[in-house]
Amino acid sequence: MKHLIPIIIGLLALVGFADSVYLTLAHFRVIDPITLESSGVCSLTVGSCMKVILSPKATVAGIPHAVLGAAYFAVLLGAATIRMMIGRWFAPFEMFAFLLAGFAFSAYLTQELVLRMHAPCPFCLTAHAINAFVLALYAISIQP
Repeated sequence: MKHLIPIIIGLLALVGFADSVYLTLAHFRVIDPITLESSGVCSLTVGSCMKVILSPKATVAGIPHAVLGAAYFAVLLGAATIRMMIGRWFAPFEMFAFLLAGFAFSAYLTQELVLRMHAPCPFCLTAHAINAFVLALYAISIQP
């Protein structure tokens, strides 16, 4: 039972990583953004995925948000793996601060997507939702 939450966090991080890598590939046009749009997921909100991926607001200091997301989820996956190997969270308070910062950035990006751009990209919102669940699970897991 003590490994259940780290396993769930690891699986969520893996899904978030895959989602972010997919969006990164679309951002750099390795995958045609039109293919992304016609994926079936994006057809629920017509045009939102391409609008977000191709937006000049989709970067911070020239780094695409999707690349930052992939790095973030890779760190989470590594942290969950270390937790399973050593039986405790490595640097638990620093990790909590890292997760809070990621959640704050996700909240900002979500409001940008929904309220300013009016483009609720399902791939982006999936990554943000995963981030919120991971934060909640981590907070539960560090309780004595």
